Amino acid sequence: MKKLVAVIAGAAVVAGSALAANGQQIFQSKGCAGCHNPTVDTVGPSLKKIAQAYAGHKDELIKFLKGQGKPKVDPAKFAIMMPQLNATKALPQDQLEALADFILSHK
Repeated sequence: MKKLVAVIAGAAVVAGSALAANGQQIFQSKGCAGCHNPTVDTVGPSLKKIAQAYAGHKDELIKFLKGQGKPKVDPAKFAIMMPQLNATKALPQDQLEALADFILSHK
């Protein structure tokens, strides 16, 4: 039984890593990296800052990426993000979740 639990837990970690890796591809292909750096604020807030603000609230981050939520991080720069939301809100749910997982992995 312990082996089964360990295998299931290991599979969950691998699946989470795969989603984050897929999220990184989405992050790069949608141009997010043009404004968001992993650790340093540039045009937009850093991924670390975003991950800290949305820690434990993946659903809120996805809602924001769908253009349905208010920004938690640097609302003064929200106007800059508006055109990009047109790209993210068109993503299918599984890609939004992968993108959110990638962002939240930058704690």
